[in-house]
Amino acid sequence: MDVRLTDEQELWNETVARLARDLAMTVPDDDAADRDVEAGWGRVLGLGVPALRSPALSGLDHTGVEAALAAEQFGRHLVPLPLVGQGLIAAEMLAAAGADDLLERVAAGEVRIAPALEPTLARVARPGTAAIAWDAAAATHALMVDDTPDGRVLVTVPVGSERVLGLDITRRHVVVPAGSAPEDVGATSAPIPPERWARVEALAHTALAADLVGIMDGALADAVAHVTERRQFGVPVGSFQAVQHLAADCLVQIEGARSCLWHAAWAVDEADVAEARLAAHTAKAYASRAGRDVVEMTIQMFGGVAITWEYLSHVRARRVWTDRRVLGDEGAHYSTIAAARLEAAAGAGVA
Repeated sequence: MDVRLTDEQELWNETVARLARDLAMTVPDDDAADRDVEAGWGRVLGLGVPALRSPALSGLDHTGVEAALAAEQFGRHLVPLPLVGQGLIAAEMLAAAGADDLLERVAAGEVRIAPALEPTLARVARPGTAAIAWDAAAATHALMVDDTPDGRVLVTVPVGSERVLGLDITRRHVVVPAGSAPEDVGATSAPIPPERWARVEALAHTALAADLVGIMDGALADAVAHVTERRQFGVPVGSFQAVQHLAADCLVQIEGARSCLWHAAWAVDEADVAEARLAAHTAKAYASRAGRDVVEMTIQMFGGVAITWEYLSHVRARRVWTDRRVLGDEGAHYSTIAAARLEAAAGAGVA
């Protein structure tokens, strides 16, 4: 594994970073995900994000690295657009099912589809159950999955009108009522085999981990800028050793999370399924735990002003706390990792 980005990936990262800076939430705004979505989403589509991992549409053989880079930049700048939910996770589900016609419509902006999650946000919802369309700003439909003997089949249902008021003010969540009838929006999809579905889940966990890494990185950058400018007793607050230790602890956790993330992003397509799943669970678990610690430490670096509405510290904390829950928090992923390790050890005959 070569951990260096290729020239094309460096260019992609720079391009996405410029867009994320343009679309960044610079002051807390609990209506941004509704008000700014149309113009901003057009620019996301212009980059080709929903078609990024569909060679049939993009004409390119992208890996999970490009997806992770995009998610990290949007997390760093708190962009209130549904890149992770609609642009990456839902698009990956459609690509895995071979629903290229519908994915093409999504990439053109004709249809907006979000993933439907169980109310706990722990996994993708099944048809007939109450669900939450997650990251659903301006979404018209949500994707559920139904288990069949041949694999998982995607089911498209219309989203409801009832908005869920959650912690994360940078994303919109909408109720999908129990018993919602499937609606044909032109999807011609085949069952997704178990191994392919495992890679869908790996991409989803990796995208969430990337969002968390970006949030942490942005939180630390803002906190360091604050303690550099803020003066107490005639000197910058950042000159105090206790504050420096907090910043150093944050950096260590961020770099650890980023190392896990890059391995997971590479493994989504390049490693065997078992390694890809393990790497993705590890990245999501590490980033979830580190994300909570980092945003809380950066709040301490800001001091009392961090808890006021005018600062972005609480916005980052809200997004991290929600990301942790989506598709399982660190506890759920640690349990999965332990089970996989024990199963591998048993298969190898290790007592």
